[in-house]
Amino acid sequence: MASSAVVALWRPVVQVPTVSPVPAAGAVRLTPRGRALLAALVVVLLLGLAVLGLERLTARPALAGTEVVVPAATTLTVVVEEGDSLWAIAERVMPATDPREVVEEMRSLNGMRSNLIQPGQALLVPVPAGA
Repeated sequence: MASSAVVALWRPVVQVPTVSPVPAAGAVRLTPRGRALLAALVVVLLLGLAVLGLERLTARPALAGTEVVVPAATTLTVVVEEGDSLWAIAERVMPATDPREVVEEMRSLNGMRSNLIQPGQALLVPVPAGA
């Protein structure tokens, strides 16, 4: 008679540690804080572009060679002399006013992009109130 014997094989249980997937070379993983910072950066850039776009839409174009029409009562014409500067003219025309403000107004009245002037050049300058 053949006996059927049950043979139990003992195998130790080996736990294999779980390995998280390794990101591909060059891949960037963002934390929640990093994602929030990136979203804030995108919002700031979009707002900046919107402001610039609105400014361009509302700005008056200044074309080279165009004349600025200013009422005669608020300006007078000064001919630049040798050694004159916008600052010196501003102090001479409106001594009681901050020369920086007068220089900016003269540049605006004459459509100037810089402070360079030449002897013999005619400039529109603001007239002091009550003059």
